[in-house]
Amino acid sequence: MKSLINVTVLMVALLLPLHSHAADEHQVPAKEQVGAKPLPMALVPYVPPKPMRPTPKIRISQGGTRGCGGFPVVTLLAPEHVGRTTQAQPQLYWHTSAMSQKPAVVTLSHHAAVEPLLEWHLPAPIGPGIHVIDMAQHGIHLQVGKTYEWSLRINCGAAGGAGDLVVKSYIERIATNEATRLMVQRDDPLTV
Repeated sequence: MKSLINVTVLMVALLLPLHSHAADEHQVPAKEQVGAKPLPMALVPYVPPKPMRPTPKIRISQGGTRGCGGFPVVTLLAPEHVGRTTQAQPQLYWHTSAMSQKPAVVTLSHHAAVEPLLEWHLPAPIGPGIHVIDMAQHGIHLQVGKTYEWSLRINCGAAGGAGDLVVKSYIERIATNEATRLMVQRDDPLTV
């Protein structure tokens, strides 16, 4: 658990400068902003939504990891609760700490669906670092009000998938007006 927290903190520290640089490119020059002061990033707290259902487990290892033989740490870059998005085609991110010689499968599904929306086979080797699953590249559109499970399964070679390494999380698409309503209902809404 401690290494998962360390990896998450490291990922945020690495991605934060990219976000602020991209935001700087689209900002209006200070002369044109009459009396407006941007809120510093450190002062914007993240308040997770109250669970509407049981919180999912993000990391699952079925039957141990004997077949994976010291596979590197694999982390979905997702919250420990059901993540929310207003985007129909979001990008989902995952990280592996080292090179993998095992193939993997990324799956996106809705509990009411018979077949998964996405079953993407990643051949070995899989390089270390941050990887992206771009829904637009796969033609996937999330529907408002539906919760989806996304998972990454590392095939460790055992029969029937026993011993495979599986990490999963959940994402729900909400309407833009719903996102605004949720922000307003928070106990400590942001004020500028």
